[in-house]
Order: sequence, then C-alpha cells, then structure tokens
Amino acid sequence: MKVSLGTVILNERKKKQITQQQLADFMGVSKTSVSKWENEYAYPDITLLPLLAAYFDISIDSLLNYEPELNKEEIQQIYLSLQKSFETQESKEVWKSIHSLTRRYYSCYPFILQMGLLILNYFDKLPGENPNEQKEHYVGEALNLFIHIRTSSSDTKLVSEATKLEGFCLLLLNRPDDVLKTLGNYVENYLPTDDLIASAYQLKGEPKRAAATAQSGIYQNISVLISALTNYTQLVSADFDQFEETFRKQRTLIETFNIEHVNPALALNAYLSAAVVYAQYQFEKEVYNCLGNVIAVLEKNNGLLSFNTDTYFDLIQDWLEHLPLGDHTPKNSNQVIIYIGNLISTHPGFDPYRITEEMKEIEKQIKAIMKRSESDEY
Repeated sequence: MKVSLGTVILNERKKKQITQQQLADFMGVSKTSVSKWENEYAYPDITLLPLLAAYFDISIDSLLNYEPELNKEEIQQIYLSLQKSFETQESKEVWKSIHSLTRRYYSCYPFILQMGLLILNYFDKLPGENPNEQKEHYVGEALNLFIHIRTSSSDTKLVSEATKLEGFCLLLLNRPDDVLKTLGNYVENYLPTDDLIASAYQLKGEPKRAAATAQSGIYQNISVLISALTNYTQLVSADFDQFEETFRKQRTLIETFNIEHVNPALALNAYLSAAVVYAQYQFEKEVYNCLGNVIAVLEKNNGLLSFNTDTYFDLIQDWLEHLPLGDHTPKNSNQVIIYIGNLISTHPGFDPYRITEEMKEIEKQIKAIMKRSESDEY
C-alpha cells in the first residue's frame, strides 16, 4: 500500500496559502519537520494526524491518500467471493460490499475493472424492483467505473479494455451515438501480439513457450470469432439463408476446436441463439436439436462452465492461470444454468412446441440440471 502523505500536506498547505512556518507554528513543530514531511523524508507522529486533518478540513483517509494495490490472486478471490454471495446474501448486502470495496480500492484499476464487470454480469441481481431501472442504474455505475479507469490509469492495455467495456455499457443504455463516439465508426486494423510474442520465444530458443503462446492466441481468436458469429446470427435472423450459413460455419468451428469442452459457455450461447431463430421460422426439428445440444453440453461438463484444456489446447494452463479470474468465467455457472432454464421455460418463441413430447423432455431435463446446480450436487 502506497501512502503519499507528504504530497497531500504540500498541496493542502498551498491551497490554504500558508507557509511551512505557519503550518509548523499551528502544529507545534519546527519548520524543518514540515519540510521533511512534504519531501517524505519523515512522517508526522500518528497522534498529529487528526489535528492535521482537522486543520485542512479533510478526512484522515484523504490526508493519507493511500493507494491500495491488490495482486491478481486477491482480485480473483474477491470477485469469486462476491459472485458466490449472490446466492447466500441479500442483494442489498452484496451491493453494499461492492460499493464499499470500489471506494476502498478506487485507485487499484485492475480491481475496479473487475468490479465493473461484476456489476455488468449481475445488475439484474442487485437491489431494485423494476428491471429497466436496475439496468439504467447499475450499468450506469459500471460505466462510471470504466470511465474512471480510462481517464485515470496509465496502463494502456487496461485503458483499452475499459474503453471497450465503456462502449458496451453505452450500448446497453441504448446510447448508440455515444458508442460510436467512444469506439469509432469502423473497426480498426490491429496486429495480434500473440504471433509476435511466440516468434520472440522461438528466437530465444524456447519452442515450448512459443507454442504455448500461439495456442493461447488461437484459443482467444477462436473464442472471439465464435462469439461474434453468435451475435451475427441475430443480426441476420431476417435472412434465413444467411443465418443458416453462419450457424453452419459456427458449428464447424465448435466441433473442430472442441469448444463444448474448452469453452462451454460459448457453445451454449451459440445453440440457444440458433434455437430462438429456428423457432422464429418454425423449424421444429432444428429447435429440438439445438436445445438438445444445450442439455448435452451442460451434462458433459457436469454443470461447470470454466475454461478448460484438451489434447489440442494442451499448453494453455499457465496462460489460463494468469487471467484475472483464472479458469473461472465472469458469471457463476449456477446463475448461467438458471438463466438458460428460465429462457427455455419462458421464451415465447418456444411456446408452440411446449405440448410436444420432445419439448416436455427437454424442459424436464433442464429442470433436473437446475435442481442439481442449486443443490451443489454437480
């Protein structure tokens, strides 16, 4: 934890337009002592802090101006603990904890980014009775955190990530012009760094690290592509041929790279999205196939939606462990399963099929999975 008390004393003294001697006289110390405080060669006696804070009319916390830094493991632990607390505590208590922690670690920008993500992933679980008001309020809170990172952090990678999430918040808040203003009107050309880093390791004579880096890049690029294709299937849902061609290509990627195992949440999103579009066109068999795939993915992974390795992605474990949340996904698996179950049970697009034996069996299976998930039987 970094304490910049000297800087605060210097700035507050200048704001009051007093000399070091005047401050020394008030505090009952020498001018040399004040000079040492401001240059951080020494600190005031702890008993003087309340008097200093009162003199400058600020809190002791503001006087100390502490900048707490959490390491990756601590950030991960706090995130996962808060994530779990949605199942064990009242929403007001969870929000109180989030709010308190963001204030306490406001200058720890990697932590603030994760808290913004947590709010985005769980705003519907936070206090409030009107879903639209919940979204407006809490997405706005997340937006402010991302703006804080963008405007205050000197970490260019963190700023870039926060800016993209700022755009996502603006999209959720139905502010398309602000999205374009923040992110631009066109997708920028970019040079992936994974190839460069892998080549650097190769030149250093470290082929295994080069291969591991390349694998992590492939994993990320495939994940981003599959996610983009899921979004695209919705954008082109009015053109059935384009939708089906897109979903066919997406399924090929899912099967080729074993996505149902290595990143099951991506596969679930793809199948659910396609099921909704097929229902729109009344392709009954395809609806059942997609929903059946959802059930199969959940069963195959025992209800756990973490990132995983396999025989192809066999060198990415170290990279996974270096992610902010490790191999954990930003959203709790149980919450995802509940969302999926509710969507299948309530989406109006599936209503025409609820009387069929196939749909009844699918609903029965998803309810059984939800029950096991809620009772931690997985």
